[in-house]
Amino acid sequence: MRFTTAALVLLLVGSVAAVPSTTIAKQAATATQQALPPLSYVCPMAGDEDVNEEKPGACPKCNMTMVPVRLDAKYSCPVHATQEVKDGPGTCRFDGRELVPVTLSVFWTCAGDETHLMEPGSCANGQPRRVGYEVRAHGDHNPRHGGQFFMAQDAWHHIEGTLQPGNMFRMFFYDNFTKPLPVKSFQARVVTREEWDPVAKKTKELETFALKSGRDASTMEASLENVALPLKVSAIVKFGDKSPEQRFDFNFDGFSKEPVAPPAPTTTSAAPASGAAVARSAPVSPATPPTATPPAAATTPAASPAPQAFPAPAAPPATVQQPSPAAPPVDLGVSALSPIPAALNAALDESALPTAMPELLAELSKRAVEVEQMVNEGNLGQVWLPAMGTKTVALALGSHVNTLPERQRAAATLAVKRVVTSAWELDAYGDMGNKQKMSEAFTRLSSAVADLKAAYAPSR
Repeated sequence: MRFTTAALVLLLVGSVAAVPSTTIAKQAATATQQALPPLSYVCPMAGDEDVNEEKPGACPKCNMTMVPVRLDAKYSCPVHATQEVKDGPGTCRFDGRELVPVTLSVFWTCAGDETHLMEPGSCANGQPRRVGYEVRAHGDHNPRHGGQFFMAQDAWHHIEGTLQPGNMFRMFFYDNFTKPLPVKSFQARVVTREEWDPVAKKTKELETFALKSGRDASTMEASLENVALPLKVSAIVKFGDKSPEQRFDFNFDGFSKEPVAPPAPTTTSAAPASGAAVARSAPVSPATPPTATPPAAATTPAASPAPQAFPAPAAPPATVQQPSPAAPPVDLGVSALSPIPAALNAALDESALPTAMPELLAELSKRAVEVEQMVNEGNLGQVWLPAMGTKTVALALGSHVNTLPERQRAAATLAVKRVVTSAWELDAYGDMGNKQKMSEAFTRLSSAVADLKAAYAPSR
């Protein structure tokens, strides 16, 4: 039987007369630890933030000692980052935009000490520690301009492709913190028509358009001709003279829609008299944006070092959420942590799978078909979900290999490993927007699924 944290606290309080206080403290600490996201260890060096390990040690890239973080799935303002963080969807109180899903690191601090603590609790003065959040590399892959967002093979460059009315194809370039990058040294073209050359065994480009520097320093664009919706195009990009060409596949059913913040609500409140003091400790009104509003990521390019070195700029400053003076007492911060998203949880939940072998095999086929449909439709950004679901079913089948004859057991074990590997490849190539590589990964997945089904086929 599972207890929620609140129920466990009530149970402990109700039993205080019968249980020693040290025992209660240990039980409460255990409950708190179970509710926290697990510790991960990341590299502190700028440019190496993508290193993420389960155990402490030296960074494999720079040999610096890795630091602990707790990564949590949250929703935050698309422009104001960690200034407002919630467990689920909603609107940003600063500009009215829809909150977007992000991965943040959660930490706790005490007043006058900015040390990031990994657990909630009490400060030396008896006050509860304040929960805070920090943006992490690759924690926000949300499109900024209503387009399709992909990560490059170097895991540092990121792009967003949009199709504007008039068939203007525009690309936005970002770093691993989704901050705009200057495109001065980049080269790119967009392919609108191509065919497979069976002799050369490669794709032959039939119609291309060169991408030129766009409306600001972090965009490139080209006006496309002889195209119509729905439209499938490929962008070929070089992130510098010494960088290899990389391909990103886009599928547009309609024109991209730039997110627009709702108009600010009108107010009839009188302005404060000249010279009137404003209390610094007063909480910001939900309808009033902060005095210094960070610029939108799409309009103010961040300074970038030489592109060949690929160093990432320093992470944006962390935000500690201050409790409002009028707010109820702050809890330990455990309730602010969110569970795995429902769709992913369903894809990974083996307990929801059928137990009979025929039904398991049918479920394996069903999920593989879902992967195939998304690959064929060019839905690269969502193919990871059925791919992870296929992997889950394969692992469930793998737990039954001991029921098979020895020869079939070996074949099934190998097939399960191949399904798992190809599922992760589909996930990675989806992030990169590489449909060709994704198609190749699906071919491997399909072959592994067929072999796994054959291994469990009744012997004749």
